[in-house]
Amino acid sequence: MTIAGLKLRAEAAFTAALEAASPVRALAPAISSLDTAPTFIVGIGKAAVAMAEACRNAGISAPGFLVTNKENAKPVPGFDLFIGGHPVPDEGSMKGAEAIMARLFDLKEEDHLLVLLSGGGSALMASPMPGLTLEHKIRLNQALLASGLDIHAMNAVRRLFSRVKGGRLAACAAPARVTQWALSDVPGDALISIASGPFAAETTSHEATLRYLAASGLLGEAWVQDTLAKLNTGELEMPLLPGDPRLDRVHTSVLASNRICIDAAQAALGPAAVELPELTGEASLMGEKLADMLLETKGPLVGAGGGETVVSLHGNHGLGGRSQEVALSFLAAMAGKDSQREWVCLAAGTDGRDGPTDAAGGCVTSEMIRHGDAARAALKAHDAYPCLDAMGGLLKCPPTGTNLADLVIVLAAPDPG
Repeated sequence: MTIAGLKLRAEAAFTAALEAASPVRALAPAISSLDTAPTFIVGIGKAAVAMAEACRNAGISAPGFLVTNKENAKPVPGFDLFIGGHPVPDEGSMKGAEAIMARLFDLKEEDHLLVLLSGGGSALMASPMPGLTLEHKIRLNQALLASGLDIHAMNAVRRLFSRVKGGRLAACAAPARVTQWALSDVPGDALISIASGPFAAETTSHEATLRYLAASGLLGEAWVQDTLAKLNTGELEMPLLPGDPRLDRVHTSVLASNRICIDAAQAALGPAAVELPELTGEASLMGEKLADMLLETKGPLVGAGGGETVVSLHGNHGLGGRSQEVALSFLAAMAGKDSQREWVCLAAGTDGRDGPTDAAGGCVTSEMIRHGDAARAALKAHDAYPCLDAMGGLLKCPPTGTNLADLVIVLAAPDPG
């Protein structure tokens, strides 16, 4: 198969994964089994609008609030829409959080709250602890995004400084009944990590969270120390722990995850498809790992995998995202090897947006190895976007309306040697 054919095959597998991850498809079984109509609906995350539309199309008519990102925002009848910032919160994130909290405080025991939760909610809905400002939240998010911490560690820190994360929205809604439907964008589908767990119990120890906070470089700042002191004395409430009675009436179902995307991509690639190593750790090292796997495989390689990497930023940096760095580091590694085989590596986010860019990720091929030096320089500067753009390696698609972490697809012809 030609390189063009390999690229088309990889893109078709990515499209199949997105179709399998459709919120409409994911919600259908849960909607059909809903035993009591909700009295109010809250949607939080990049898939909030698509999930709300699925509910409306199925005849669920309760009013509600939606908090989502600009790219996925559109009116849904009966819903108030709030547009928040991502990956860094903004004024819209604050307005959405305040409106939701105020409405949930009004719920009574006989009310039934339906929560539509998806990835991206940690930034899209933000309400800092008393004494903190939006600028503090922005500073916190920027430091965490640059720290190299994984999503579980980052969200543990975010929960300490939030009035809505770590079960605190469940506390607002109690004693109402809460049904939560979640689309997971985190490894292991941990409820406390999906949008930082607004209706979930804390599972990370306080000691571990403080270690993560130290790794972010913020532990010594005065506003951080002041908030920690207030949490320790009980002036501010810690995230809710397992067994807290305010969580008793919260019932959660994870309806879709990255696993669905991986399985769909493999099915589209055919019976020869294998599962690639989980996407984890530094994005640039992950690309190298995938390249090493290809070089160790002398026969053809057809594979798909998923997960979520991180990018550690130090000092000034350019424009890009973790999936773009995976693709570019794969190219850089392959350019340094004496290999004549034809290959394609596609790495992209299922939400259609990789980092603060308009690209879903990158798709590089063996025809691009002449750009190896440029790729290495761009990786060093964390400036993947313009480098991939110059060589025709950006993968762009419209916002997908969902968010189930990242995918990687590698296709290669046999090694002619």
